[in-house]
Order: sequence, then C-alpha cells, then structure tokens
Amino acid sequence: MRRREFIQWTATGTVALMGLSGCGANKSSADVGIPRKSPEPGQPEPATPIVAGSGPSMVVVNGTDPDQLIERGLQAMGGIGRFVKAGQTVVIKPNFSVPRTPDQAATTNPFMVAALVKRCLGAGAKSVKVIDNPFTNAQICLENSGIRRAVEAAGGKVFAINKLSAEFYTATHAGGSILQSVQFSKDVLEADVFINFPILKHHSGTRLTMGLKNMMGLVWDRGFFHRTDLHQTIAELAAFKKPNLVIMDAVKGITTHGPMGPGTIREYNQLIFSTDPVAADAYGAELFGLKAADVGHIGIAAGLGTGTIDWKQLNPVRI
Repeated sequence: MRRREFIQWTATGTVALMGLSGCGANKSSADVGIPRKSPEPGQPEPATPIVAGSGPSMVVVNGTDPDQLIERGLQAMGGIGRFVKAGQTVVIKPNFSVPRTPDQAATTNPFMVAALVKRCLGAGAKSVKVIDNPFTNAQICLENSGIRRAVEAAGGKVFAINKLSAEFYTATHAGGSILQSVQFSKDVLEADVFINFPILKHHSGTRLTMGLKNMMGLVWDRGFFHRTDLHQTIAELAAFKKPNLVIMDAVKGITTHGPMGPGTIREYNQLIFSTDPVAADAYGAELFGLKAADVGHIGIAAGLGTGTIDWKQLNPVRI
C-alpha cells in the first residue's frame, strides 16, 4: 500500500475489531425463495471456458508496483483482450474476508484490484463487479481492506454478498461426491468473465489459502465444508466453477495466524497469472515453502481434472 494513502486512512480512525458480527445463521434456499438452476441431475454446473491457444498459461511477474504488475502480467498473458471483450460483464473475486489493512497482508492488495478493474473497463467491459463474502463484519472489511475506495475510484462496483437472498445466490447442483448442491454466487454464474484474485497466505485449517480456497467466498454455507471434508469440498467447488483467469497476489502475505491475522509477513514480490487454477496454487505452495501435495485440496482438484499440479509443465513466462 502507498504510505500516503495508509496514513490518510488510519488518520480517520480504524474501526475496532471487538464485537464484529459474523455471518447470519444458515437457512435453506426454500426459506428465502432462492431460484434453483438445475442442470442434468448429477452433472456439475458448466464451467466457464478456459481461454487457450492465444497466450501462455502462466506468467510470473516480479516487482512491487501494483499498476505495473497488472500491466506487465496482462500483456505477457496476451493482453486484457484475451479475456475481456466489449460489452461483457466481469466479476472479480479478491479476498477481503477479514478486517485488515493492506499493510497487514491478509487481504488482496486493493490497488492491484483497482488496476485490473481499469483494464477490464478499458477493454470495453459493460460492468465490473468485485465481490466477496467476508466472515466478519462486511462493511468493516470493505473499509479496512481499502477495496471499496480503490474499486469505486476505478469505476467498478464492489459489495459483499453476505445475505442469503435471490439477489446474491442461486441454489444449483455442484455434482460432487460430497458437494452435491450449493448456494453459489449469482453474479459469478451470470458473468461473461470470472477472474479469481486471491492472496497467498497462511490458513490454520488448510495450511494455505490461495485460489482454490478463495472460491469458498462465493458460497453461503461454508460451515458445510468444515462439517464434512474441507479439502474434498474445496476441490469439488473448484471443479464446479473454473475462472477464466487466476491472478494471485504474492507480493506479500502472512505466514502465521491465518486467515485472520495479524501474523508474520513475508515479502515474495510476485504476481502470478494463470488459466490453470490448480497450477497457480501448486506454484504458490512451493513459493510459500511447501510441496503442493502438502495442501490436500490441490492434489484432489488435480485428480478431478481441474488442472495440473505440475506447474512446470506450463513453462511459465517470468518477467
């Protein structure tokens, strides 16, 4: 985060973290009248097609300047026009699930998200929405993370999908062995382009949270994942809906006390772009200092055909 902006934000007073409200109690879709989208029984929701043949499958950009990282990475991937066409709707899913400031490295860098919003609109996107379902007070998360101000200044729309209603969720078949149905983000299901924009950081339950786990912010009942098999359900969710592009914020992230933080911060000074969600996470795990196999849902997702765990096969372009 730029020091000047951080000083301005903190000068207005950071909202206290005590007494944060959590998500509401889970209800069934019948309770709130969520429309059901029903593919053939037992079949997953058709995944967003992964763009192929018009650029590399993975790019790793080194640096710290948010705008330059986005610009150089997109250009190396073949340009924003590879992913976004005029008149299309775009949904970006960063991580603003916790009430931390950008300097605390527990949420996706807001300036990089804003830079991506600008590129999408510059490519002629009809609209760009930035969404997440924070597991603490949504409005505090939007403010403290800097996401609200940055995205709105860039011309995008940003909001939390923290209410179980037909406005935010559609109940649909997920097609997994455990995750058979899911109340999933309506915005993502209806978008022309879906970009997953996680941060690489520690997670006490799964060791790491990156792109695959970031998808949990698009479902209502995350408790189901924890009550059953967390790694299996994360992988099945990833198989259910694939992004057009993953951009992983690995400029810096917490290595302890995740996902909430604050924790020990490590600087990697990298931004990873990939059309393969499994490869992106596998690379991130190794960057963190683990093997991809150490993070259970990565291997399971690879086994489900969501992507390759051997990211080196993609011959990533390094900048």
